[in-house]
Amino acid sequence: MSNAEQEVNARLCVPGGRDTHTTHHDLPSDVMDKAVTRLGWLGLLFAATLHMVHWARISFTPFEGSDGGMQAATAALIAGTVLAITICALAWTRRLPQRLMLDAGILFEVAAAFCIAIIEFRIRTHTDEPIVGVSGMALWITFFVLVVPTTMGKAALGAIGAALMGPLALLVYSAVERIPLPTPGRMLSIFLPDLLAAAWALLLSRYVYGMGREISKARRMGYYELTERLGRGGMGEVWRAKHRMLARPAAIKLISPEAMGRGGHLTSTLIRRFEREAQTTATLQSQHTVQVYDFGVTEDGALYYVMEYLEGLDLQTLIESYGPIPPERTVHFLLQILESLNEAHRAGLVHRDIKPANILAGKYGVNFDFIKVLDFGLARFIEDSRTAGTIFPIVAGTPAYMAPEAALNASDADVRADLYAVGAVAYWMVTGSLVFEGLTDYETLLEHVNRVPVPPSQRSETEIPAELEQIIMACLAKDPLKRPQSATELIARLKAVPLAAAWTPERAEHWWLAHRPPVDGPISRQLPGLAGEAA
Repeated sequence: MSNAEQEVNARLCVPGGRDTHTTHHDLPSDVMDKAVTRLGWLGLLFAATLHMVHWARISFTPFEGSDGGMQAATAALIAGTVLAITICALAWTRRLPQRLMLDAGILFEVAAAFCIAIIEFRIRTHTDEPIVGVSGMALWITFFVLVVPTTMGKAALGAIGAALMGPLALLVYSAVERIPLPTPGRMLSIFLPDLLAAAWALLLSRYVYGMGREISKARRMGYYELTERLGRGGMGEVWRAKHRMLARPAAIKLISPEAMGRGGHLTSTLIRRFEREAQTTATLQSQHTVQVYDFGVTEDGALYYVMEYLEGLDLQTLIESYGPIPPERTVHFLLQILESLNEAHRAGLVHRDIKPANILAGKYGVNFDFIKVLDFGLARFIEDSRTAGTIFPIVAGTPAYMAPEAALNASDADVRADLYAVGAVAYWMVTGSLVFEGLTDYETLLEHVNRVPVPPSQRSETEIPAELEQIIMACLAKDPLKRPQSATELIARLKAVPLAAAWTPERAEHWWLAHRPPVDGPISRQLPGLAGEAA
């Protein structure tokens, strides 16, 4: 590695969880969530197994004695079943916070061990034969730590507490049954496997919990920690994240080295270009551009962006769920999209992947139908757009919204390619249909290059103003010279479109309250999607 590469890597490399400014010791949220689900299944499995063992021993294990043992075992069966079903219900309904639910699981482990011990003593105290095989108690203690990962201290409380339930259950059973306690030698043969199982469980717990902690460390991006994977695409993954010092949610996009070609290897040139583009993107101040908080390179060579976490629906989901929107709302959306692009273009950036899935509408503060343009992380400098060997040497973008010149040669695409995509997005909003729908991505690209699109008025059930249709068709012109030449020009033309009715803040708020009413929080939760479904 050259000195330049070492310098860049040292500047951008993620600490990898070794930051000393945090005292956070929880497992990742998704790991704990899966553990809670497993705890619910374990409760169900415990109840079923308890019944099978209890009735099997009644049917096939003859012994002499009072009915007290039977009553004690039946009581343990009922109590264990109620406890197990309660744990199962709490786990699956998510009534308790994750950490509290896992702590409740430790109590369940101890109480369940007592029920197991009571039932087992029906056979253990009525025979002088040596104990053969591993007891149910030992299996329960060992198996539990594999299902519910927790800290060493809590695992010790659970395992040792469960093992001590054996002697306690024996005392209770002996008092109810009115039988003498076994000899010390026999008691040792009964309880030694349980104590050994507790010791073995502690070792397993340290290993299982350690793996969870390693996952947590691996997911740390500087001061941010990944908590939940939201999606995966051709260019990488999107995760929900939280700042380890601030109560601020964020979304992190990871771009794998393989997605950028070059054999999956980052060079100092690529990293410097990534740094320059990320810094420029972060300076964009339009309120309709997703905000970038941070960026860097992970220790395994993946690039990442930290972005604001947004509430709402992307236009892909909105149209698919509720159908085409009226022209006045379309214009309202387009003006906000173009405001974002106008600043980016003036800063020398081409977005390259404008599409409905990368445009989010929702509630922002007190404003409804507020647009945020996402995925500027894949933007490229205009000065580099005609230069070979750019950061993404593949044809980047989405075929359904790709300009002809971008489909033929990505190095020929400039700001007018973004305006072509804006026209395709407008077409989608007013018709609910794509401009071209080839059977394959390749066929779709060819249609963008060769076919003239059908005017949107012929595919829409809603009347579209002639001026708006002319603007959409102009954006979709094959020749970039025949399109609007800038976002500023396109904004001016859209503002001049005569509309039958205005799209007011009151109409926007009414739509959201009618279609996406708030339920214990935000209207909806739709996070930045994955861009770069390349051709």
